Amino acid sequence: MHGPATAGEAAALRDGGVALTERSGGRSLRDTLGDLDHRSRPYDLRTTTKDPIDVVSGEVVLQQVDVRLAGALPLVLERTHISSCPEGRLFGRSWASTLDQRLEVDGSGACFVSADGTIVAYPPVTAPGVEVFPLEGPRWPLTRDEDGVYTIGDRRNGRTLRFVASRGAVLPLAEIADRNGHRIELVYDGDGTLTEVRDSADRRVAVDTDGGRVVGLRLLTAEGDDGAGGRPLMRYGYDDVGRLTEVIDSSGEPLRFDYDAQGRLLRWTDRNGYWYAYEYDESGRAVRGSGSGGFLDARVTYGPGVTTVTDSFGHETVYHLNEHGQVVAEIDPLGGTTRSEWDRQDRLLAHIDPLGRVTRYGYSVEGDLITVTRPDGAQITAEYDSDGLPTKITEADGATWRYTYDARGNAIRMVDPAGAVTTYDYDERGHLASVTDASGTVRVECDRTGLTVAASDATGRTTRYVRDAFGRVVESVDPAGGRTRLEWTPEGRPASRRTPGGQTEYWSYDAEGNLVEHIDALGGTTRYETTYFDRRSAHIGPDGTRYEFSYDTELRLTAVKNPQGLIWRYIYDAAGRLVREVDFNGRELAYAHDPAGQLVERVNGAGQVTTFAYDPLGNVIEERSGDAVVTFAHDPAGRLVHAVNADADLRFQRDALGRVTAEICNGRVLAVEHDPAGRRTARRTPSGAISTWEYDASGRPLALHTGGRTIRYGYDPAGREVQRLLGDGALLAHQWDGENRLTEQAIWALAGPAGDAASPTRTGGPRPLETRAYGYQADGHVNAIADQTFGTRRLELDTSGRVTAVHAHGWTERYAYDASGNLAHMESPAPQAPDHTAGTGPDREYTGTLIRRAGRTRFEHDAQGRVVMRQEQRLSGKPLTWRYTWDAHDRLVGVVTPEGERWAYRYDPLGRRIAKQRYDGDGRTVVEQTDFVWDGFVLAEEIHASRTPGQAGEGPRALVWDYEPGTCRPVAQTQRAPLKSAPQEWIDQRFDAIVTDLVGTPTELVDTSGEIAWRSLTTLWGTRLSASSPADVSCPLRFPGQYHDEETGLSYNVHRYYDPETGRYQSSDPLGLSPQPNPHAYVRNPTALIDPLGLTPYTPVGGEPWDSLRVYRFGNRNDPNELLPNIMKHGTPEARAENARLMGTPGYRARRGEYHARGDTENSPFVSVAADTDAAFNTTDPWLANITRKCPDLAIFDVPMNRLYFPTNELSQRETELLFHGNDLEDFLVKWIPNPYKTM
Repeated sequence: MHGPATAGEAAALRDGGVALTERSGGRSLRDTLGDLDHRSRPYDLRTTTKDPIDVVSGEVVLQQVDVRLAGALPLVLERTHISSCPEGRLFGRSWASTLDQRLEVDGSGACFVSADGTIVAYPPVTAPGVEVFPLEGPRWPLTRDEDGVYTIGDRRNGRTLRFVASRGAVLPLAEIADRNGHRIELVYDGDGTLTEVRDSADRRVAVDTDGGRVVGLRLLTAEGDDGAGGRPLMRYGYDDVGRLTEVIDSSGEPLRFDYDAQGRLLRWTDRNGYWYAYEYDESGRAVRGSGSGGFLDARVTYGPGVTTVTDSFGHETVYHLNEHGQVVAEIDPLGGTTRSEWDRQDRLLAHIDPLGRVTRYGYSVEGDLITVTRPDGAQITAEYDSDGLPTKITEADGATWRYTYDARGNAIRMVDPAGAVTTYDYDERGHLASVTDASGTVRVECDRTGLTVAASDATGRTTRYVRDAFGRVVESVDPAGGRTRLEWTPEGRPASRRTPGGQTEYWSYDAEGNLVEHIDALGGTTRYETTYFDRRSAHIGPDGTRYEFSYDTELRLTAVKNPQGLIWRYIYDAAGRLVREVDFNGRELAYAHDPAGQLVERVNGAGQVTTFAYDPLGNVIEERSGDAVVTFAHDPAGRLVHAVNADADLRFQRDALGRVTAEICNGRVLAVEHDPAGRRTARRTPSGAISTWEYDASGRPLALHTGGRTIRYGYDPAGREVQRLLGDGALLAHQWDGENRLTEQAIWALAGPAGDAASPTRTGGPRPLETRAYGYQADGHVNAIADQTFGTRRLELDTSGRVTAVHAHGWTERYAYDASGNLAHMESPAPQAPDHTAGTGPDREYTGTLIRRAGRTRFEHDAQGRVVMRQEQRLSGKPLTWRYTWDAHDRLVGVVTPEGERWAYRYDPLGRRIAKQRYDGDGRTVVEQTDFVWDGFVLAEEIHASRTPGQAGEGPRALVWDYEPGTCRPVAQTQRAPLKSAPQEWIDQRFDAIVTDLVGTPTELVDTSGEIAWRSLTTLWGTRLSASSPADVSCPLRFPGQYHDEETGLSYNVHRYYDPETGRYQSSDPLGLSPQPNPHAYVRNPTALIDPLGLTPYTPVGGEPWDSLRVYRFGNRNDPNELLPNIMKHGTPEARAENARLMGTPGYRARRGEYHARGDTENSPFVSVAADTDAAFNTTDPWLANITRKCPDLAIFDVPMNRLYFPTNELSQRETELLFHGNDLEDFLVKWIPNPYKTM
């Protein structure tokens, strides 16, 4: 490897080079510059419409990436078509490219053409070492050294471009470098012809040319040499006048381009045969666009200072321009006007939304964003060093973040608002080597490209990666030695994944890269069909069930058709906002928005109306449903601090980082503490129960102290829990297989049984109280549970992973499902009496997804799809009838039982149930009440009291639950009661450790003596079959996130109520179809999936319950600053500043969303967090969320987030992803080690 400016090469460029060192057609860049305002505007600052057309210039612009090799300095080769561009060379006259970047020097100064076709003009460089700046456009300084080598720098990314002097006026690009010395070199032969691109890690891309045009790109160091030297990446074809007409990738199919005589793009046709065409006026501006099937048809008209775009429905969007060609107003089809103010460098100065809310931006002389003044007047400020790196960011609430950098611009120290310090170390190449915070040091080893090859947590657990020549992970070795092997398509899409246990799944794609087939480890095949513009049109499951997706001509999802032919429809207004949807059952939901697009009214299927009001920052401050009013207040950082409704006054106290330190609901205080590393260390409930946690350096729990007892954890070298000491009396032991699946669970008493009254002393050694072994089929689903107490249960599953039968000792469960996923047949043993029903018959009847009858039990629903009556017909006597009342938020607020008891349920402003009350016969006096205390969205405590008038009644008692940190998996239950002598003081009466099954459902309580005090056996769907309790204790917790109500037989699941007798929810999913295809169903398989909020199923991670999410990602993770706070709340501090400047550009925002949907990590600012590989592979959701998206897969599913107001979601602070240096998309299928920055 050698640098670009060797004497021989420089001489060749100076003396003999003609191909890239002379002007195209004898014309200079300055001759073709024309409108300097417009041509100096980078691609990302253009405002575009449709596919895409620049609304200012009328140019058709199209950007494509041909090569992307991940690394600290990614090797990216891209092309950009600009219809008015005559400066193209290597790919034809109308294409700019990475390889075509050049500098032209003349007597008036210099002109630079960038990879995206941006042209900036400079005044003359008067002397070596003197910086000059462009006359217009980005502030990229130009300098020249003594040898005549010119350099252009970019403060935003720390990269520089070097141009070597040549004989002609044209100086081709010779090198791209970053602050750490990573280089990408363009190599030319003696004639000045580009032959190769290589980087400082010796990755080499051969550039094949013919007649001055690039005809092919090959990776020279890749495996699979085709005999011509290297692996082909791209091939290109041209017409007889040198215009690019074909781009061929590994599919062998061409992406085709047609042009007019002026070289303007008339039509592109993708590799699947879909096309988009353009028409131009006499001035060369695009005036019409039309797509296959009428999709994205548009007309564009131009007038003085105004451009009007008419979409395929005839709706008009109007853009007003100033004299510099900047969009200063955008008027949507409904009249909503967004205004922008700009400076001469295209920096956004003010953004005024359609409601008149103004956000202003201030910049330093160097162009760094230094102030953001929000609509409420509060300011966010930033300070920078001389390299444009942020050194101090002060948020609106005064929280300050400080950063220090080394001489190469790498962040070496961060101090957060709480004073916690994180330091970063780097190797000699500038690659991240370690991260140290209060919890310890995480060490990272990178290869020459800057991609991770080993990562060790603070306890020394190491994960290793093997990469191919593209930098993609082909093997990962976990700390236990388990090897996961991956294969990729040439374009970098996963082709296969082989687990440590040898199970393999496969993916295949069409010529456009759309997923067409997935084969799971059992051979089950899921197929996908795609329509116009790569939109998913069908999903066919392994069992043959087919879901179809339809779109309008603006590419908005309009219908989902399920296997039974039921259709869910979506209707939009002229501005593209969802205004109505009709679900599978005919339920109609309506939405109204204000001019800024905020949801202001929602009408449910029962006609209940909810309205929303907002503060200047867009935070919801009032929610009104009839006479029910909820108010919300936020701190300057936009975090919820106070909320009030008719049943609760809820307050949050927070620390400097915004972490909740206390929840106060109706005066009851739940307080928590964190250590400097952000880990939860202590909690105190309203009854005074105190629990404290200890951790090891990697964040794994070591000990829980609660209820006067201590639970201690032990781990194997791979970090899997192998033992849990349950106080002094018992031990919970675990065994794991190579797939990190739990294979055996055993409860051991540490001493013999207690003697009789005459000899109470325990004798003997440890003895097994319970053993439970799990068996798995190839796809990872449980197919056998061997239990010491209840015997062996064998599970049969269908091709979709659903359980169809459970064969147990003494009974059998059988299940069948209809095409919509409803449980059509549900045969199981009769439930235990306390569950309050005599059971339902095996056969079910449905209307759509609404259950109508289950054996002798019938159900009635209201127009919102909620169960309002359940009636169980007995063989003799009066039927048993339950009646249910709901509020506008689908919260169950009242129940009348068959015995005539009346129950009322109360909720706080976040929808968490805080009380249930039983009334006397007159319905006015509360005779029994249970209050609930929440810790975030897990239940921390219940306080029960009888209030029967004239009777002493049962005294108040409390149950307290502790959970493994960051999960919904309970580990301890403590019973408390007030002192008779001092009722305000509560004491512990009983402590039980909780043992759970694979997903986190309690199965046993183990008391302090080491005996099993309670055990439970349920059907697959949660109906209690047996509960033995010698000590007369029980646990009301059911499936994760559920609390069982004896009075109804239902389980409260935060946002919904679950009926274990039918395996269904009592109301529809508030998120609609987004989480799964059947909005009333529980999870697909309760042995593998959980839904702790009653919203979205996901897979809990076995073996690491404290680390409950495996994080897979799309998104750009190429800077330690990525995890730092951000002025605009996404991206790195630098990127946030840049995004703040760009955020007023609608085209920019739209493109970012599309980049993310395509998995374009270089351009997407978003990161998706998912719970399993299936979700990660299929997600297109650009929000941080722990989603498992099943239906629709890969569809651009625009579900309004305001449908569920979830203001305290801090999931992003619980990411388990460790920061790595390098833009490394491929690791989204590889498990990462715990994130040292976790705050919860």
